[in-house]
Amino acid sequence: MEIGVAQAAEVLGVSARHVRDLIADHRVAARQVAGRWLVDEASLPSAPRRSRPMSAANAWRLVDESRVSSAKQAYLRRQALDRLAHDREPERLLASWVASRARRMTYSSRKPEPLLEDPAFVPSGLSDPRAKIASGALIEGYVKEAELSRVRRAHLLVPHVSGGNVVLHVADDLPPSPVPLLLLAADLVEHDEPREIARARELIRDELR
Repeated sequence: MEIGVAQAAEVLGVSARHVRDLIADHRVAARQVAGRWLVDEASLPSAPRRSRPMSAANAWRLVDESRVSSAKQAYLRRQALDRLAHDREPERLLASWVASRARRMTYSSRKPEPLLEDPAFVPSGLSDPRAKIASGALIEGYVKEAELSRVRRAHLLVPHVSGGNVVLHVADDLPPSPVPLLLLAADLVEHDEPREIARARELIRDELR
C-alpha cells in the first residue's frame, strides 16, 4: 500500500523531512504523483526508532572511543553505554542513537567483490567476519562522502531501493578497520532481520562486559 510522507513519518516516529531524506537517498521505495510523494509502506523499516538520533559527532564518539577528546565527552559516553547495558533492547536503542552517523545507500553491481580491495572501502555489517552471518553475494561497508562518486563509477554501482547487492554507509570520515563492535552492531540492526538483530545484541553485550 502507498502512503503519504506525513503518514510514513508517523509510522516511523520521525519527521516528514527525514522521510523525504530517506526518499532522496533511495532508502525507501517512493514515486511522485502530481508533485506529491507516495511511499511504499512495505519498504519502510519494520521498527520505529527508540529515541531521537544523536548528532553525527556524538554518534561517532559513542561507537568509536578514539574520537573522544575531552573529559565531558568521556562522561557522556559512559552514561550512554550504561544505559545501553541496562536496556532490554540495546540494539534498537543504539541504532536509534547513531542513525545520523552515515547515509545508508543500496546499490546493484554485476561484480561487487572488487570493492573489498578498494582502499576507499572499509568492510562492516555482513561483510565483517565478526558478524558470523553468511552474506551471500552482498558487500557492505563504509566510504567517505568525498569518495562516493569515484567509487560508484569505478565499480559501476546503480542505485537500488531494495534487493541490491551492495550497501554503502557514506560518512564524512572512514572508521578504523576493523570497525568498532558497536558500529558493526548498528549496521547489522539496519538489515532489520531476526538473525542480524540477535547478533547485534550479542555484540553489544560482548562490548559492554
